[in-house]
Amino acid sequence: MRDRAESSARWAAIAIGFFVPISVALDNALMLAVLILWLAGGRFAEKYRIIRENPVAIAAFSLFCMLAIGMFWGSAPLSVALGTLGKYIDLLFVPIFITLFEDPASRRNAMRAFLASMLLTLLLSFLIRLGFLHANSILRGLQSNPFVFKQYVTQNFFMSFAAMMLASLALRAEGAGERALWILLAALATINVLFMVQGRIGYLVIAMLLLYLFMSRFGFRGLVAGLVATSLLASVAYYGSGEFRTRVSTATSELRHWHRGQATEETNSIGSRLEFYTNTLSIIRDHPFSGVGTGGFEAAYAGKVKGTGMLATRNPHDEFLLVTVQTGISGFLLMLLLFYTQWKHSARLPVEQKFLGRGLVLAMISGCLFNSFLLDHAEGLFFAWMSGVLFSGRRNG
Repeated sequence: MRDRAESSARWAAIAIGFFVPISVALDNALMLAVLILWLAGGRFAEKYRIIRENPVAIAAFSLFCMLAIGMFWGSAPLSVALGTLGKYIDLLFVPIFITLFEDPASRRNAMRAFLASMLLTLLLSFLIRLGFLHANSILRGLQSNPFVFKQYVTQNFFMSFAAMMLASLALRAEGAGERALWILLAALATINVLFMVQGRIGYLVIAMLLLYLFMSRFGFRGLVAGLVATSLLASVAYYGSGEFRTRVSTATSELRHWHRGQATEETNSIGSRLEFYTNTLSIIRDHPFSGVGTGGFEAAYAGKVKGTGMLATRNPHDEFLLVTVQTGISGFLLMLLLFYTQWKHSARLPVEQKFLGRGLVLAMISGCLFNSFLLDHAEGLFFAWMSGVLFSGRRNG
């Protein structure tokens, strides 16, 4: 029965890869199933050894523990602190996923599950754009902005990483026909991000991943080639896509109209974010070592902007700032340690998985600079799940 429970936990974990871009309800049900079956599978001494020997598992667990400790200071009610900590529960699943994906076949099936989900999303997005499908209770986007299951920011983030996965498959393809297929699909995913679905974070992520792709293949010369390729791609997107040009022009205009210390109009997205950042940094300066406690940001920020006419917010749309404002400099350093550990230990992976491991780090850092991706459900779960897939196995011990 323990063997069956362990096998079922592994298949439930693989299924998360397919459903994380699709359904929150199914994600949560599968996570609960994984936890119950993982516990039922026993072999805790072996699992403890696997976790203890895996630096990525330790780093993720340490960051979660720091957030848990942060509940015991600050003025946030316990219910609020627990609710906030619950949103970071994905970090606690990193060690669990790492024990479940020890088997290379499970890792391959997991990657296939996520890629199949993203190819389905890509197909449906094109069908919406072409007018063959319309918004309903399942498909959420419009013809002018054809996101499918998740909001456009989330879809663009996932699609950017999927484009990198497809490029990785193209690089290691053995036949010309197979290579051409993966290149075509990678190009379609890139087109989806840049020309079809709105979401500026996708533009940044795909630019970072493209630069890394060239550098990983050709070294310093690749950096120059990557900068040229990224610039050309950005130019084509700007002049060839009205949506891309509008998003860039709007961002430029919003930045120009923002003034430090003055209340920003609610419609000014860039100005609001800059306002959030500067006020949050001010709170961090007031509480540099302990922070305001897990779950304490909203009240602290409301107090900071009281009487100024500035907008209150529940999070600063920057995960680095959010972790730091809650747990102080120690939480910030633990978050950096997690990303550094993943980057360092990517060097021990096979070539194509090293490429994806470091790509995951770059994608998450890019996302966390402008969003609270560890706090957000889909992005946080994706990060935990993909960390388990890429950094599991005794090869990292």
